Amino acid sequence: MRHDTLVKLAWLYTAGFLGIFLITHTPALTDANGLSFGLFKIDPVDDFVHLLSGLVGLIVAWRAQRYIPLFFKLVGLAYMGDAVVGMTMSRGLLDGSIFTQGPGRPDFGLTNWALNLPHIILSGIALVIGFKRRAAPLGARV
Repeated sequence: MRHDTLVKLAWLYTAGFLGIFLITHTPALTDANGLSFGLFKIDPVDDFVHLLSGLVGLIVAWRAQRYIPLFFKLVGLAYMGDAVVGMTMSRGLLDGSIFTQGPGRPDFGLTNWALNLPHIILSGIALVIGFKRRAAPLGARV
């Protein structure tokens, strides 16, 4: 994967994380019950994790581009772990509820799939990006 493609993908993920954070704080997109788009509520801890992920992505995409593969590996592992815990234990890994409430029952219902599917898809893509073997830079000895 080319370096400029990696940088664009890092900016895309950064925009996504910061976008989710902004959505949860935009009254026109969040109803009186705190539901984003009237569908789901993002826990304050999850909200902070999205903000932190976006800020780390911003730093990596802007000033520390050699760490982009590591960024995608860590994002992929963290958010996939959150999705697996969410599906198999009805708790969150990133919000710490697995530690504060203990494991719950597996939930493979439609609502839980809908809640965890964004993390499953985006973390899966992040893992592929992070672990994909890089082509050697031009002029490098192989």
